Amino acid sequence: MPSRVSVAFSFLLCLIPFGLWSQNISLIDSLKISLRSASEANQFEILCSIGFEYRYSYPDSTIYFCTRAYELGKRINLPKNLSKPLSFLGLAYTNRGDYKSSLEFHERAIKIAAEQNDSTQLGYSYNNLGRMFFDAGDWVRAYNNLLRAREIFESLDDKRGMAYVYRSLANIYQAQKDFEKALEMSEKAFRLREEIGDKRGVISSLIEFGLLYKAKGETHEALEKFRQADKLAQKLDDKVTIAELAMAMAEIQVKDKQWEQALKNAEHVLKTISETSNQKLYIRASLIKSKSLIHNNKFSQAISILENVLSDSRNSGNLIYELEALDLAADCFEKTGHLDRAQHFRNDHALLSEKIKNTDLLREIDRLQFQLMIAKVETENKSLKETQVNNESVISRQRFQNIILLITVISFVIISILLFLYSRKRKFINQKLSEQNEKIGKQQNAISETNEMLISRNNQLSELNNEKDSLMSIVAHDLKAPLNRITGLTRLLSMEGGLSTQQNDYVGMIMAATKSGSDLITDILDVTYLNESARLPASDHIDLIQLLESRIKSNQIAADFKSIVVDLSHSINSGFYSVPDYVNRIVDNLLSNALKFSARHSHIAIHCQVEEGTARISIRDTGPGFTEEDKRNLFQRFKKLSAQPTGGESSNGLGLAIVKTLVDRLHGQIELISQEGEGAEFKVTIPSTSPRHL
Repeated sequence: MPSRVSVAFSFLLCLIPFGLWSQNISLIDSLKISLRSASEANQFEILCSIGFEYRYSYPDSTIYFCTRAYELGKRINLPKNLSKPLSFLGLAYTNRGDYKSSLEFHERAIKIAAEQNDSTQLGYSYNNLGRMFFDAGDWVRAYNNLLRAREIFESLDDKRGMAYVYRSLANIYQAQKDFEKALEMSEKAFRLREEIGDKRGVISSLIEFGLLYKAKGETHEALEKFRQADKLAQKLDDKVTIAELAMAMAEIQVKDKQWEQALKNAEHVLKTISETSNQKLYIRASLIKSKSLIHNNKFSQAISILENVLSDSRNSGNLIYELEALDLAADCFEKTGHLDRAQHFRNDHALLSEKIKNTDLLREIDRLQFQLMIAKVETENKSLKETQVNNESVISRQRFQNIILLITVISFVIISILLFLYSRKRKFINQKLSEQNEKIGKQQNAISETNEMLISRNNQLSELNNEKDSLMSIVAHDLKAPLNRITGLTRLLSMEGGLSTQQNDYVGMIMAATKSGSDLITDILDVTYLNESARLPASDHIDLIQLLESRIKSNQIAADFKSIVVDLSHSINSGFYSVPDYVNRIVDNLLSNALKFSARHSHIAIHCQVEEGTARISIRDTGPGFTEEDKRNLFQRFKKLSAQPTGGESSNGLGLAIVKTLVDRLHGQIELISQEGEGAEFKVTIPSTSPRHL
């Protein structure tokens, strides 16, 4: 049974063009050699080509070479193609997960292409911008930009560019599971490449067909497309493509348990390429070979190969390959009776899997933040355009007023001349009165315009703030439903029974991950609700001892996991009334934080006393404490402090913000007593309220 991460990675490979799976080192070396003797114009194109080759495996190298290309192009005043390196820089930043920088470079590329009247590069820039939005999860903007690119290429009758856009559209439809539409787009790209005689493009299209059929689960059709591509690649003597095709067929054959054919293809790959010329492809072929050896019970040979794979994948940062190698190595040691070594690799596998999950979650958060930023910028641009229209209207009215004023002045001068004939004194008095009236009128107009501007700005700020809160709520609600469905499905799997220990572990990991995500969404919704809600729930009598014991019991598993002792002491001399749910949340958040940041085999003390209707609750731990910088950022939303959880738990920076909000709503106070490295103590004071009223 393949691991969950392996299956996810196989699906990911189906979403990207086949030629990007690995790094063509020989091509890059050839380009670098030709760079030395090329003219400046050719150097620009070579630098762009090198940067393009590096964009997936080493985006930092893409940034270096494409920056050099752009500076060279500016220096020699290239009349065309100056936007190309900027577009490639946008692709590199997309692969680094920096969508904000990626968007800036893509927009610069579009601007320069338009200024140079470079329609071809303008089309490619819109296509690459669409791919960036696709990677960021914004399929609507991705689709719109790809349609712009298609219109440009259609107007130019650029069949190569149109094929490129259809391939990008196929990726969007495949991600939406609309395989029929994806196949239709790939078919259009294939026909265009056949029409222009692009042999390598035809091979690429056949590979794309194979990947689509593989994603659909139709492995027979996928293998047939790969074989057709292999025949064409053999004619071109393209060893890298031939090796990659053999690798793709081997992976499908492993899935179909065709071990002999898979081993044959993997060994062909290992003979064709070397570890230094194409490391990713070499690692993937080594993994296939080790799986075949394991199937034939040749565990020692498999372990030798897997040790090399682990070393290479760690050095190159290929976490997915490292994860799969750890899983296979654990199986080998388990089957040979070396249970301690097997457990060691299982532990490493679990830690790495959690690291990958956390990285994916952070990347998804970055995508959401990027989408919010785009929406905010668009709203601000709309507001600025409306302000510009209003300003132009004001200027137009002012011009009209100036014309009227000019006419009035001219009329006044004529009248003054006539009056001068009758009386010098009367002329002087009328002139003074006119100047004073004009000054007062201008002052009144200025005051009126300033008031209107202030009212408009206040309304804009209020609307932007409301839109921000609405977006946060919409995002949180839309994420909560799929997480709940995942939780329900994993519970059904667990209830069905018949799962292996490893599968039960995976089910547990899925439930833990979805619970972490669901807790984060609940916290976000709670923060939004508490800030928006003006009315408080009714109060009731609270048995604080029972409440505290209940919270300790609900957190006992976390305490036992770290061997932490939680002691409760109390002194209650009077009844206490407040909002039970609020008090429960306050205690639960503070206790779970204390457990999260306390070391193993430590101690947590909880003390509660009620005197004259006022409850005082203290929770003290022996964790790392709070720095002065932490204290300044305390109780702020989404602010993660310096301390790190001691058991790999997640922290979203909302717990203390919610506690502070709840305490304030109960008209209470919260105090932190802590020195860095000496633990922390939170003291909460909550006044009692009248029964059934707060």
